[in-house]
Amino acid sequence: MWTRTHCLWRRVPHLLRRQLCTSNILPARIFADRENQFAHGILMESLKPYQVLRPKDNVAPKELLCGERFLQPQSQAKAEDLYADFLGLVQHSTRLGLQVSDARYDAFARCYCEQLHRLTDEQLLGSLSALGELPTPESPKTRNYMELWNTLDIECCRRIEGWSSAQLLLVSDAWYRLGLARIGEYVWLALKKLGRKVRKLPPEQLVQAMFLCNLLRRPVFEMFDFELNLSRCVNQMSLGELGVMAMGFFKTQTPIRNPELLEQIYQRLGSELDTVEDIPLVALLKVLRYSSKLPQVEPLKKLLCSLEDQVERVSLLACLHMALLGCDLQTCNDVLVERILLRFERELEGARLKDVERICLVMALFNINSPSGVEARLAKRLPDLLRQRLDEILRHPRCFTNCLQFLTMRGIQDVELLGVVLAPRFLQHAYRTGLPGREYFHLDAFARLLGNEEYQGPLLSERQLQQMGRLYTQYIPVRDGRFRLNSTDRILLEIREAATLLHRHLSFKHVLPHYERCDLVLCYDHRQRRALPLSAEVGEDYNGVILTRRHLLGETKAGDDQVATIVIVIAGWNNMIRDKNRFTGQMDMKLRQLRQLGHQPVVIYWHEWRELENATDRQDFLRRRLSQVAKI
Repeated sequence: MWTRTHCLWRRVPHLLRRQLCTSNILPARIFADRENQFAHGILMESLKPYQVLRPKDNVAPKELLCGERFLQPQSQAKAEDLYADFLGLVQHSTRLGLQVSDARYDAFARCYCEQLHRLTDEQLLGSLSALGELPTPESPKTRNYMELWNTLDIECCRRIEGWSSAQLLLVSDAWYRLGLARIGEYVWLALKKLGRKVRKLPPEQLVQAMFLCNLLRRPVFEMFDFELNLSRCVNQMSLGELGVMAMGFFKTQTPIRNPELLEQIYQRLGSELDTVEDIPLVALLKVLRYSSKLPQVEPLKKLLCSLEDQVERVSLLACLHMALLGCDLQTCNDVLVERILLRFERELEGARLKDVERICLVMALFNINSPSGVEARLAKRLPDLLRQRLDEILRHPRCFTNCLQFLTMRGIQDVELLGVVLAPRFLQHAYRTGLPGREYFHLDAFARLLGNEEYQGPLLSERQLQQMGRLYTQYIPVRDGRFRLNSTDRILLEIREAATLLHRHLSFKHVLPHYERCDLVLCYDHRQRRALPLSAEVGEDYNGVILTRRHLLGETKAGDDQVATIVIVIAGWNNMIRDKNRFTGQMDMKLRQLRQLGHQPVVIYWHEWRELENATDRQDFLRRRLSQVAKI
């Protein structure tokens, strides 16, 4: 089996060398992607009063575009003549297909930059617009081109304080058209000034300001002001405009906290699903997922039901975000997810690796078993698909490792791919610095639990496991005030306190350290009808070691089938699919792995425990549960 793994891995170092050592560095992408183009198109709608430039605004009078005076620039010329000469240079460059870096333009570019401060606001804006009509330069750093836009940027920044909100947004739009909004300083500084009056902006200017925040991908000022203004004018905006607002919230990592506003967005999207376009749909689904908390569960479930009929109408990417919508709240619409998985099954070859990773997350988290069985068919196909995506895997190695982790939750045991992902060279490529991510902790544990006969490939080092044990496993709860206990911690402590009155020698342990929370361990001798203390071989806490029966009982008692190792596991609300009688994929896998090790898991549901009113009820409940599962 290791031979097959080695054969696949032999191809990977070659591709790693090709990417890491010999590939060219691609220039920064300065032009808007499809999402931004769509959002800008919404701003350009003819019936909307947005302050944006239209192509006709860029056309100068024909009489200004004649002659070649720019070849012999005059620094003392009037501002209008300099501006006319610059428009002439742009026309000359465009007609002859010359780059602005051509030597014959050097003198004028230098002169124009020196005299730029003399231009009026309209001429400054016209210069920005005309600059975008030049033949596309190789880079923003191209000679003459860089000097021109950089000087324009400086001059625009100098005039910010004297400009109105409309003028600030108009000039910002010109910088967007140039593809230089994120490179120059103007848009950032203009937004900082606008930030002082966001609460008072009219709807059209609010949308345009958020579009610029979306471009910069960082919050420029207090984003709550956007939310406050939006809550007042949400009904005055089209769904497309709400989509632009959603892009800005999501790209700046700003959740919407106003529950009434979230309710309005849910209602608007639900009522216009039949006509909403893909990009605003995806943007709204993203921000709803990012922002929704427990109070939004009911409108979320209603929207998921309404989305069932949209699966065949929208793009595969939109379908993916429909499936992801309920992930953070463990809320699954089984019919919707099954339809989306069937769509992925048909179009899998065209899906990006990132999309494959996310649909694997959906299958793993929701732990769905549909009537059609599509999730099982899809999971079995994915390893072979991943083998065909080596170039994509090398660009996005963590997508690959996440895919494998999610597939293991669906019972997929591909030891060949496990050997590739756990190989030191690939691990170093995925995590060049620092400790590998939590998914490696899971994959290593999965490989170890397969056993030496089935898996003979590489594993994480003992030192790496110790580091992961200290970093990725949560504290063992105590009531001494050292830790801020959450509800699951308190339930764990209550269960130990109640169970200690029934049996001695109960201990909190990370039996499976790749899961965050500890569990309550009880070793019980059926012959003696009493609990046993843990063996000294159990080791210290947070060491990253999977605890087998030998660790818990010692070498002599590990093979005794009359001694049970019972692991009491808390099923919190985030371990269950909401309103479904099933665990999440991770919780389900944890119980399988405990049984695989020979332990007997006893699951205590958080809501059942919370219903018990006193200590007597709790002891009776534990006695019944241990009797049912562990026969003690």
